[in-house]
This record gives sequence, structure tokens and C-alpha cells, in this order.
Amino acid sequence: MFDSGALRLVVLGLIAEEPRHGYDIIKALEARFQGAYSPSPGAIYPMLQMLEEADLVSSQTEGNKRLYSITEEGRAYLAEHADELARINEQLDEVSSQMGGVALGDEFRALRRAVAMRLREGSLTPEQAEKALLILKKARRDFEGL
Repeated sequence: MFDSGALRLVVLGLIAEEPRHGYDIIKALEARFQGAYSPSPGAIYPMLQMLEEADLVSSQTEGNKRLYSITEEGRAYLAEHADELARINEQLDEVSSQMGGVALGDEFRALRRAVAMRLREGSLTPEQAEKALLILKKARRDFEGL
């Protein structure tokens, strides 16, 4: 969805708006995409560490969480890259508006969880497994045909 430089800039911009925890950043990005995109913790937390090592953000521990705040160096970095961040945010807004407020990502994740749960339980009969396969194939074909 993002190259690492664009994601880093957007994350820094979010922290500049208000201090945030990593989870808050993930949720803020998910909200921007109405659930269609959610960065993994494996993408966000190492990036936050890198931003902190570069003195663009600082953090303080709150229980078992870290709260990230922008530093003066981070504000200067954002000022230097303001045009690029504005362009990225414009693209994000365009993609988000094209989806018309429909949260496809939420439903996709719910479907994936439902399938995974039934598979883990091992409770599907051969007939149910065949029916599930047909449902999933039909849904994929219907989606591809949009």
C-alpha cells in the first residue's frame, strides 16, 4: 500500500497531530482507509524505533505501552517534506473517497476469521467443506467480475 518512505512520513505526520501509541497509529491508518488497509505491527513498531533512533520522535513508557511524541527535529523534517506529505495525504483522501465509506477490509477480515475458526475446529463435514469451497469460489469470481 505504501513504500516505506511514504509510510514513515505519514506516521510522523500522525504523531505530529498528537502523541500516539503504536496501536493508535495502526488504527488511525485503518480508519483513513475505512478498514481496507491496516499496517501490521511488524511494519509499524520497527518504524517507530527507527524514528526514535533518528531523533524524530521520543517516547515514554506508560505501563506496557510506549507513547510517541514528535521532537523539534521531527517537526523540522516534516516542514522539509511538507509538499510530499500533502501529496501523499491527497492520494490517501482520493483513494478513501473512491470507496464511498464502504469498509471492505473489515468484512474481509471477518470472513477470514470465520473460515480460519471453522478450519481450526475441524468441524466441517466433507459435504460442508465442499459447500464452503463453492461459496468462496463464487465470491471470488463475483468480486473479480466487478
